[in-house]
Parts: sequence; structure tokens; C-alpha cells
Amino acid sequence: MGSKKKKQQNQNKGLFVQWGVPVTVLVIVIIFLISNFTITSRDSAEETINKLLTSEVESYAAAVKNEFASITGSAQGAAAILKNKGVNDKESWVGYADALKNSASGVNLVAITDASGDGYISSGERVNLSQAGYFNSNNSIKYQYISDDGITGSEAFVCSVPIAGESGLEGMIYMFGNPTVLTSVLPINNYGGGVGYSFINSNGDIIYSLGSPSTFTGGDNLFTNLDGASVSGLTIAQIKLRAEKQNRMLFYATKGTESKTLVLAPVSVDGWQVMAAINQKYVDNVVYSEMKNARKMITNLAIAIGIFLLFLVANAIINKIKYGEESKDLADKADTDLLTELNNKIATERKIQEWMTENPGVQCLMFLFDIDNFKKINDTMGHAFGDEVLRTLGHQLRNEFRVTDIIGRLGGDEFVLFLKGIKSDDQLQREGERITTFFHQFRAGDYVKYSATASIGGVVVPRDATNFQDAYKAADIALYEAKRRGKNQLVFYSKDLANVESIRVSDEVEPLEDYRRI
Repeated sequence: MGSKKKKQQNQNKGLFVQWGVPVTVLVIVIIFLISNFTITSRDSAEETINKLLTSEVESYAAAVKNEFASITGSAQGAAAILKNKGVNDKESWVGYADALKNSASGVNLVAITDASGDGYISSGERVNLSQAGYFNSNNSIKYQYISDDGITGSEAFVCSVPIAGESGLEGMIYMFGNPTVLTSVLPINNYGGGVGYSFINSNGDIIYSLGSPSTFTGGDNLFTNLDGASVSGLTIAQIKLRAEKQNRMLFYATKGTESKTLVLAPVSVDGWQVMAAINQKYVDNVVYSEMKNARKMITNLAIAIGIFLLFLVANAIINKIKYGEESKDLADKADTDLLTELNNKIATERKIQEWMTENPGVQCLMFLFDIDNFKKINDTMGHAFGDEVLRTLGHQLRNEFRVTDIIGRLGGDEFVLFLKGIKSDDQLQREGERITTFFHQFRAGDYVKYSATASIGGVVVPRDATNFQDAYKAADIALYEAKRRGKNQLVFYSKDLANVESIRVSDEVEPLEDYRRI
């Protein structure tokens, strides 16, 4: 009996050595890995969020820079013209100032002066800016924020651009930008709606603030605001050094009951930087959200790590192969109308809007057209022939116009043609004649040659519209005016057609004999 009991004890000991020890070791290893992974995941999540925040603020700073660069570029162009023509004819400055004001987005006022500060503003009044705080007597571009421009009493970002002559400074161009417009690229509703922004210089001086008020974005100087604050991520000395060198940075600051993640990115305008003060609670919640996913993954791994990894690898391989095949096919088809092989509706709108956004002020021409009496074509000759007409139209449009132009089918028999970079009114006229001639010569069908005509609405960008939606509406009005006049013609949009929507006619109205062809 004692021998049997001892044998049982030895068996239990063997089982423990065989299974208990490895399991115990495995549990200890898993606990260690989970603990280590949790710490690593949190650090990784914080690093990921920090990189994302830094990247986003850098993009905002770049957008601000572009706003200022647009104003500066306009002023530099005018300065070059004035330099070549000479600055003695001060009476002509009013025209230049007014033209600059109208051409630069966000500019409320423009002043052109001689080197002593005497000159004119865009409204025609004579001014002397020699006593203004932003008066610039240096032969260099300068940016400032002022709460009162001394002329209209408005706040402004002032960009002063020199008119340099052979003998030195001959005059200045002052561009007064609207702060609300120029800072509209800074999203104040992001990050839970509690973000504040400041423009600071290399000395930490706070130039301008907007968004949610904060201890760190208010006052006169960032470093003064940081006095008495608990700062982590960077030391005060490192923050000052990076500010002097205009390097991007991210650190955390707590003062009183306020805790913020502060992100700075250079604007490259007179050493300015954009600083975003984001609620630390928002950042912690984002990190926590990332950690919840990590914990869930850890739990799954602890339960069935071997099976899960095998399944994950197998599933990943299958999905990769499947996704690779599908994504290639989708990438080719996503932007293409299958019938005409032109851009589809979504791609057409996106590409035109992107081009208009990236090239503001560049004159373009957009045609919106549909085939006259297309329903009759389908009804009398069949839908297959109707499709052939659309297919032939797409093919001939691609051959007729530049590959850089945007041609798309919005649906049915409605098409858009967007011609980029129209340099003159003569070219506008030629392109109008070109599109009408195209439809006068258009033929479709292999056995039956059908002459399909089109009603066309034309819009000049940016004269008539500055975005796709407005351009489409204007072109649509012009198109229906073309139908009202009898179809088979081109009508350019004008303000006189504003009420045309109330008198639209059916596509089935028979053409008039005296319609106007352009």
C-alpha cells in the first residue's frame, strides 16, 4: 500500500515535471510578454499619436505658408513691374493697388508708397505710413501682425514687399491680409474642439492667437507662459533652442489645472511657427483607444496564440493574394466610365475640383453638354445604338482634345469637358468654335451614320465660378438656355441667365429654325 502510494506520488511528480513546469514557465513567460507588450504598446501608441499630431500641425503650417506665399507672390510681381516702369508716376499706383487687392485672396487693403512712406491705398486715398508701426524702410520682405492698420482701424497681417531700384529702395507695397481668412486653414474644431493656436517667433513671442483660449497660447511670450509649468518630452532649454532654429517639436505642459500637448511647426515666414495647444485629455483618450485594441489582441494571443498565428499567417497570405488581384482591377476601373472609357462622375468632379483648388486664378473653360433628343435615339434606333453613340463620342472626344484636359461622363448622355489654362479671350472663342464644329462633324454608327448634335453650356473659370459645384450650376443654366434657344448650339453663362431655371424646356422640344450657333 505504501509502495503504491509512493508510486502514485512519483507519477504525479513526473506529470508535474512534464506538464506543470512547462505550463508554469509558459504562464510566467506569457505574463512577462503581456506586461512588456503592454508597456511597449503604450509607448508605440504614444509615439504614433505624436507623429500623427506633428504631421498634421506641419500640414497646417504649410497651408498657412501657402496663404502668405500667395500674397507675397502677387506683391513681388507688382514690385517687379513698378521697378521696370519706375516709381515716379504715383497716380498709377492706385490702379496697381486695386488690382492687387482684387487678385489676392484674403487681402482687404493694399498700399503702395515711396521709400519715405508717402503713397496711395487701393481705394484711391493718399496716405503716409512713415509713422506706422509696420513701416518698412529695409530692402527686404517683412511680415507683421497689427491690431489696427492705422487706415481702416482693422486688424491685419501686413506683408511689406520692397520695390528695389538700382540705387536701392524706391518704394514699398503693403498687403493687408485678413487674419480670419489667412488662418482659416487652421481647424479649430479638431481634437475634440478644444484646440488653440498661436503664431510665435524664434524668441517665443506670441504674435497672434485663435481658437480655444489657453494659458500657453495667450499672453506675450511662450517661455513666460511656461514658467512654473511642469514640462515633459523636452526641457525648457531644448524648447528654446528648437524655437531659435525653427525646428518642429512636441512636448507636454501642465500649469494649474490645465494640461496640454503643445505641437510646433515652422511656417517659414519671418521665423514664425504655428503652435497648437491640444487638450491632454483628448490625446490620452486616443492613446487609450489604441491600447484597448492592443489589449484585445493580447487576450486573443494568450488564449490560442499558436492557432491564431497560423490562422493569421494563412489568412494574411490569402487576403494579400486576393486583395492584390482585386485592388489592381479596382484601381484601373475606379475612375473610369466603362461605356465611354472617360472619367466617371466621381472622378470628373474630384479631378476638376482638385485642379481648381491647386491653380486658383488660372483661367479655364468648362463645357457641360448632352446629346439632343437622345431619348428619341434610344426609342427609334434601340438602346444598343444609343450606347454606340455614347461610346463613339467618348472615343472622338479623347482624340480631339488634349490628354491633360479633363473629359468625363456624368451619367446618361451628360458630359463635361474641362479645358485648362485658357490664356486669352481669343482662345476662349476658338475653343467655343472648336466644340461646336466637333458636334457639327460628329458621326456615329458602323452601318448607319447618325449625326448627333448637342446642347452645350460654357463657363469661364474663375470669372463665373471658383469651385466645381458653382461651375456646374452655371454651366447647367447655360446648357438649358441652349435648349431653350433651339438646341444644337453653345451658350456661355452670364448673369443675365440667372433666372433661366424657371423657364427650362423639355429635351423633347423640336429645334427652332433660327437658333444661334457660336
